[in-house]
Amino acid sequence: MKRPNLFLWLPLGFLIKLFSFFKGQRVRKTTKIKGPAITLSNHTSFYDFLYTTSVIYPRRTNYLGAKKMFYDPVLGFFLRLARAIPKSLLEPDPVATIQALKIIKKGGILSIFPEGQISASGVLLEPSFAIAKLIKKANVPVYLIKHYNAYFVNPPWTKKTYAGRINTEVKLLLSLDEIKSLNDIQIFEKIKSELFHNPHQYNLHKKYMYRVGNISGLEQLLYQCPKCEKDGLSVKDTTLYCPHCHHEARLNRYFQLGDSTIFDYHVFQRHFLEKQLEKT
Repeated sequence: MKRPNLFLWLPLGFLIKLFSFFKGQRVRKTTKIKGPAITLSNHTSFYDFLYTTSVIYPRRTNYLGAKKMFYDPVLGFFLRLARAIPKSLLEPDPVATIQALKIIKKGGILSIFPEGQISASGVLLEPSFAIAKLIKKANVPVYLIKHYNAYFVNPPWTKKTYAGRINTEVKLLLSLDEIKSLNDIQIFEKIKSELFHNPHQYNLHKKYMYRVGNISGLEQLLYQCPKCEKDGLSVKDTTLYCPHCHHEARLNRYFQLGDSTIFDYHVFQRHFLEKQLEKT
């Protein structure tokens, strides 16, 4: 396993940095990332790889990526070009672990999205406990690269971009001394705590505005009406509505869905399903 080609990384990485800036990314750093190291990021949009790369640049990094993405003819080409490491989803992958440790031994930087998938609601998903074991094994500093509100710019339920602000925080998450003194459970809990982000709550305070357009695709995520509890919500422009009881909720420029949020609808659906499972 090799690190990304330096002569390709420098020009392409610079373009990625410019692209991320014009997408609305603004970065606050409290430390510089130096290899060997591991970086951990939350995952709420298809562009998170670019936002993380822009922060690490001009240093090079190898990503752990879902093995299925390498079969995509376009995405797979760029993943191989970036020398990303393919990893099986939702199961241990010894080959990926060995390749990741080789990169670290060479003084490289390994970038990971511990959730293993994009959060449909924008709120952090439960990471795999294996990340704590990998950190213990690697025994190198771990940095946090946390993206705030990337979900609002490129939500995973649409291919559209809703222009607006993305804040990125960079800091040391676990020093070598902490890794040695903490056990796997303590490391895992700290990762979950530091990575946690709810963009809907965050923006209640920040009040960043986004250029919201047609929200087609949201009805695939939010399908159940919170008023009449029937399935089959539909979308008209920026409004989610129920054809049964005519309940409506418009997604405004603060990414609030009427008097609620996308996450509130998502939680309602989950709790409703849990209750149905308990009854039946």
